[in-house]
Amino acid sequence: MTSDNPFATPQAPLTAPKAALASVGREPLQFVAAMIVAAAVVFFGSNAVQWIFDLGNYRERLPQYLPTMLANWLGGLAFYAAAVLLLVHYQRERHGIARFQPLAGLLVGFGVAYLIATMVVSTAVSYLSVSFYQWAFEQGSRTLWIALYGQVNSLINLALGCLLPLWLVLHLARSRCEPMAPGQAAVLPSWHVALAVALCFTAVIYKLVTALGYGVLYLYSGADGWQSVFMLSSCVLPFAIVMTAVRTRLPARLSRFAAGRVLACALVLLALWMVAIVLASVLVAFAAYSSLNSSSLPLYLLPPAILLLALLWPLARWCTGWFFAEQMAAAAPR
Repeated sequence: MTSDNPFATPQAPLTAPKAALASVGREPLQFVAAMIVAAAVVFFGSNAVQWIFDLGNYRERLPQYLPTMLANWLGGLAFYAAAVLLLVHYQRERHGIARFQPLAGLLVGFGVAYLIATMVVSTAVSYLSVSFYQWAFEQGSRTLWIALYGQVNSLINLALGCLLPLWLVLHLARSRCEPMAPGQAAVLPSWHVALAVALCFTAVIYKLVTALGYGVLYLYSGADGWQSVFMLSSCVLPFAIVMTAVRTRLPARLSRFAAGRVLACALVLLALWMVAIVLASVLVAFAAYSSLNSSSLPLYLLPPAILLLALLWPLARWCTGWFFAEQMAAAAPR
């Protein structure tokens, strides 16, 4: 018979070592930076060519349209940046990539592919748009058709000029990337998710506002260009509120980016906020109609605007808690 020695030193049970954590780092943001550099080359390069050759009296018209051009370009960058972040994180998580390699080659390849694809797509779309514009200008609601066409055109350029080259670059380099080890878990700062949610939310808001302002409210009829600058600047505060609310609701680090949940969170938040805006607009319209005093209209607009901005905070935190409840529970201390 054998018996345990009561005076023996206790031995800790053997346990499997914890899986190493793979830090995501800032690689997805570097792809966004490469996109911004390539977009700047296209934007400023095309305008420089038109300035040098003075195509269509470009130099004379530039001061009038420069604010609109810059605002639309910056608003489009937010839209593109959100899409690039979602695609890079989606590819990384779907294929279990720890690090993109060779990173410098991928960034340069994506930038060059973006330049080529954007120029090809823009040229093809411009060529095919001639017949559409001829038809649209014959319609009574031509501004609405042109606004809708502009949104469709931006989606085509995003898909074929940006996301397709990025997907091809990541697909071709997949075999060279460093894979995740078996049992290895990824970790990324939660502000990456907060930034993506805020970018998606703000980009769609800006698209809706510009389409509404051009196609329905005719805010561009004066053609001075500053309306678009005002619309872009009006998106800065909602962006900051949403990003801060999401960041403070999430734990410091997350195990997944979950691109689908990020996009769904932004769209649900947008839908809820749009419902609140419609309700507030109806109340303001009734109040203004009852007063029959147009000079007091700003007094009716200011309180609902402040209330709607304040409402973004709890709505963003609620959407974050709903879509990322699993990760928040996993990160909670036990």
